[in-house]
Amino acid sequence: MIARLPLALAVAMIAAAPAPVMAQAAKPQAPKPQALPSQAVMQHVADNFRILMSALQSDKVPPPVKSILFTCVYGNPFGKISEGTDKVMTEKKLDKKNPTQVLTAMAAICGYRPEMAKPAAPAPKK
Repeated sequence: MIARLPLALAVAMIAAAPAPVMAQAAKPQAPKPQALPSQAVMQHVADNFRILMSALQSDKVPPPVKSILFTCVYGNPFGKISEGTDKVMTEKKLDKKNPTQVLTAMAAICGYRPEMAKPAAPAPKK
């Protein structure tokens, strides 16, 4: 009878322990794969990316603009930036082949405002 007690305790512990199958809830469904962008869309986004990289390397683009663009690209998918840029360019009827206008729209999407380029007012002298 004493030999059956440990066996009974072992069976009770196994029964009380959650089974691995029970611990695994229904498998979450994998997200549906997104359709790949067309070759034309990929080329357009690549052109926008080239404009961005050229701006970051240019000595003609002011540092505040570069900072905004870099921060924006660091924290956001470039596809979303490019989509936003295209939307602004369409709304404002800008030329999508003009790199300066593309860069202007891209900077606006990223949060740049013209007043950011103005130097800060000098501190009043005491």
